[in-house]
Amino acid sequence: MICPPTTPAGFGPPSFGLLLRQVRDGLVRQLDASMAEEDLGIGFTHYIGLKLLARMAPCTANELAQAIDQVPSAVTRLLDKLEALGCVRREPHAQDRRALQIVLTDEGRALWARLQKRGNAVMDFALRDLSADERALLLSLLTRIRDSLTTP
Repeated sequence: MICPPTTPAGFGPPSFGLLLRQVRDGLVRQLDASMAEEDLGIGFTHYIGLKLLARMAPCTANELAQAIDQVPSAVTRLLDKLEALGCVRREPHAQDRRALQIVLTDEGRALWARLQKRGNAVMDFALRDLSADERALLLSLLTRIRDSLTTP
């Protein structure tokens, strides 16, 4: 549910946390709708998984789980779907015989390229009313907030 752009009298501006949640949810909805056009039965979590695999692979499922802040069982389901689509392979780990590493396939890279274009289009749509300077300022401020929350 998205709250109206104006707030009722006496309520003041929306809270920072709620506003961030509403923006995130709106982006996820838009991206899910765009990805549905691929007709692959994948959603936002698959998008994030492929995005990080494009940067990290080869990696272990546990490394991916930490990177996307998901429990290992959720990542196993994500990888099962991506493997069924031919996007990833599980291979023996080079240094640890007990572990498997996740490798992004050529099909996975091609799918990520398509999804990345969709993601960029969604971001452009979401930011369409901001000037280039406003976009840069927004990213700068959000980065500072993120960093202040992750710094001990």
